[in-house]
Amino acid sequence: MAGIVSLSRSGLDLNALHRAMLAAFSDYIVPMQPDAGTFTAMLRSRGFDPDASFVAVDDDEIIGFWNVATRNSKRYLISSGTRIEHRGQGLASRLGNAAIRVAENAGIESFGLEVIEGNAGAERLYRKLGFDVTRKLNCYRLDHPSPDRSSCELSDFGTVANAIQRYSTWEPTWQNATETISGSELTSFLHEEGGAIIGAGGIVHQIAARDRSALEDLLAAAATVGSLTLINVDSADSALCSLLQALGADRFIVQSEMRLSLSNVS
Repeated sequence: MAGIVSLSRSGLDLNALHRAMLAAFSDYIVPMQPDAGTFTAMLRSRGFDPDASFVAVDDDEIIGFWNVATRNSKRYLISSGTRIEHRGQGLASRLGNAAIRVAENAGIESFGLEVIEGNAGAERLYRKLGFDVTRKLNCYRLDHPSPDRSSCELSDFGTVANAIQRYSTWEPTWQNATETISGSELTSFLHEEGGAIIGAGGIVHQIAARDRSALEDLLAAAATVGSLTLINVDSADSALCSLLQALGADRFIVQSEMRLSLSNVS
């Protein structure tokens, strides 16, 4: 039987974890085959915690994993998976229970994750572990019909992050949180009437504005770098979601954000 152990105690490194991730995600709903550098940078930016992350090991090879991040009193499942040939053995459940038990013992308040709509097996597992859906998240691709920077100006990250916090009605998900993206090379625009947008390489991490008109201007300003991808937009943000649909954006993924309150775990 495969042993379940934290990555920090496994004697294995991020290269071994990367190989396991590529194998486990080879048949995933969304193609995910990052190179080693991209994989390592993603883990680090999201607060990867080797002590809180668990791996299933067989013959010195990682065959399953729960990659976990820690930030203050919260933990977040960055990614999880099992190599195809080792599925159906209960490894995912064992890994999840190990990660949750350690989080409880560490005084962690909550554990969060996202799961793609249609990944029914994963959602069943998370519900069995005690997670509940807290909101729905939409992912969009947009080829903006009329890029235009005239109503916006480039600004520094801190100023723009503060503006977004002032106008936004919802918290960004873990991967788009200010703490996650603050070390990245970003392009930030401030709207003259109130609002801001932060992105990098065509990815929009955060956007918020006083009204729909300002939202449209901000998207047009950011679109000067080409097509835009918005990951994990709160579906309750009717102004932004309806605007994106009106602009012809493709909603290519819907995710469920799920959370486990550890105080409710018996």
